[in-house]
Amino acid sequence: MTSFHYDLNHPDNSYSLPDPYKEISGLSPLEGNNRLAFVQDEAVQIHLFDLASATITELAKHGDGDSEDLAVIGTTAYVLKSGKQPAIYQVFDFQSDHALFESYDLALDKNQDPEGLCHDARRNRLLIACKGPSTRDDPTRGIYAFDLQTMQMDSAPAYIIDGRDFLVNQEDTFNPSGIAIHPRSDDLYVIGSKGEKMIVCYGMDGRFKEALGLDKDQFMQPEGITFLSSGELVISSEGKKGKKAEILIFAASRQS
Repeated sequence: MTSFHYDLNHPDNSYSLPDPYKEISGLSPLEGNNRLAFVQDEAVQIHLFDLASATITELAKHGDGDSEDLAVIGTTAYVLKSGKQPAIYQVFDFQSDHALFESYDLALDKNQDPEGLCHDARRNRLLIACKGPSTRDDPTRGIYAFDLQTMQMDSAPAYIIDGRDFLVNQEDTFNPSGIAIHPRSDDLYVIGSKGEKMIVCYGMDGRFKEALGLDKDQFMQPEGITFLSSGELVISSEGKKGKKAEILIFAASRQS
């Protein structure tokens, strides 16, 4: 039985973003299913996107560097920052003009290039997906758990993504750029942009379920993935080669 319950060739809604937001890199739903928070590769800064009006609100900037993804839990946002010293920014009352934050360094090598972040509510943790390998020429990619009670990351990966499970050509690579947990099935969905453009599904037990290639014309550079609480799949793609960044929403074609 397929793990994908979405027709990825036909989005139910699509939004083109203005040029200043061409480098959208991650997104997270807000309560009510009518707004999204997103970040991009320019600064530690959160933006709000209203799905009804297609308007964007910019919130306070908290630092320089590339923001790769975020997860929103109530009034607190967690932003994943990459670079020489990867970190998690915990932004309190993030929609306030005077939002305060704390940062937590992650024990990850810059070459691991953490890019995906999501909230695992059932296990009170964040999951961090790395685009690069832990050691040179390693075909696997790690997903690490950041405990929200201790505010520390486990040193060993919680999950291992092994492209050899699903890549036809073993010379190809799958490099995660975004990660999300389905609100109903509790399955883990990982999207990749560099290398093979694919979306891959794993069970929470770490068991590989299914992989699906993404159309390169429709998904120029898929960087963000999330689910609305009602089950819709949301994928963001950076702008590239004169094409604007996009947010695509897919309704479930059948119950998951």
